[in-house]
Amino acid sequence: MTVPISSDELQLNIKSDLVLRVGKICLAAGTGSFRIKQSMRHVAHMLGVENQAHVTLTEINSTCRCGKQFKTEVTNIQGVGINTNNIQLLETLLLDIQTRYQHMSESELIRYFDQSLAKIENQPALYSLRQSALFAAIACSSFTFLIGGGLIEMLGVLIASGFGQALRRTLLHKHLNQFVVTMLAAAVASSLYFLIIGVSYLLLKVNIQHTAGYIASMLFLIPGFPLITGVLDLAKLDFSSGIQRVAYAMTVIFCATFAAWMVAAGIHMAPEAMLTPNLYPVWTALFRLIASFLGVLGFSLLFNSPIKTALTTAFIGMYANTLRLELIDFTNIPIQAAALVAAFVVGISAFYFSHLCKCPRIALSIPAVCIMVPGIYMFRAMYFVQQNDIISAINWGTQAMLIVLALPLGLVLARVCTDKEWAFNQLPADERR
Repeated sequence: MTVPISSDELQLNIKSDLVLRVGKICLAAGTGSFRIKQSMRHVAHMLGVENQAHVTLTEINSTCRCGKQFKTEVTNIQGVGINTNNIQLLETLLLDIQTRYQHMSESELIRYFDQSLAKIENQPALYSLRQSALFAAIACSSFTFLIGGGLIEMLGVLIASGFGQALRRTLLHKHLNQFVVTMLAAAVASSLYFLIIGVSYLLLKVNIQHTAGYIASMLFLIPGFPLITGVLDLAKLDFSSGIQRVAYAMTVIFCATFAAWMVAAGIHMAPEAMLTPNLYPVWTALFRLIASFLGVLGFSLLFNSPIKTALTTAFIGMYANTLRLELIDFTNIPIQAAALVAAFVVGISAFYFSHLCKCPRIALSIPAVCIMVPGIYMFRAMYFVQQNDIISAINWGTQAMLIVLALPLGLVLARVCTDKEWAFNQLPADERR
């Protein structure tokens, strides 16, 4: 005998589905667990239900309640990705509905939510394969100068990282395993860089030490977004999501560095220091401003940010990252402390610019600090582990870990200064949604 579904049950099913779709969009876009839960609670509140969700790296377990009735649903995504455009579209939608949902009937609100979420879910990528490859090339080439490379290294990285990103995006669209794709992209990028420098050495007598720049050719693979959001989740005591995100990021780093190490070992190449250009301090600062702007711009566009958002992010990253590098050069401040100061500046700047530009704070802050993630330190740590040089591995790994912890800590401190939900464990009843 079939039990008929009451109208109240049917409405709860529909509302629960809408809340879960919001969470899935956020999860697929790569945002942190705290933001996913906050968005789901916000939508549930407007729909007249209560929501409680458990979020991991690829899954959401959501329960919606209305009176004595409740419904629990589970959803998952197949791969980890980043899409700041969808994060921005969803936030714009929620702000729009927030201003007028009380003047809409329940059926009108549900219909509007359903149609709007469908548009976001079907939103195509803003940039083509060639554009994505160009963004990665610009970002990594700019990054090369910031870690001590010169013009020759920058040109080699420009070509190698562009081809590496093109291969990576092509294979990901074919749904190949992400870790296999990472290893293939790292191997292709580093191999192509060695080939470019090798041919230049034979034909143009370029100094062979320029091969040390091969590390920068695969920096587009460093998972700064999940690494930073993972630590932010840990700061909010969400260990299930935070630990998984950090573990995912570390696995990607291991795959990338292992593949590059295999290529480097094949030609007996160690991660040596690059031939840093000898420039006057004022020129160094100027070029750092330019390289930081282009580097953050490239990474932000690589994360599918709209042009306006990407330019704003690049402006923030430009002065924050240059401040970090200048502090390291001209003061006795430790590099970890400089990273914390720069991340704090990014966090405060993102707070003000997010209101000015009407875009999500996370879309401004995370890409701006991604350029500060010590990818070269991580690679060297992995390289020395694979060479069984444990002392050197611990040295580089410890420095990388402290910087990685300092970056989200700076963002957390900025959040605490500007957001009551981060400053207090529990808000007073009249300040909750």
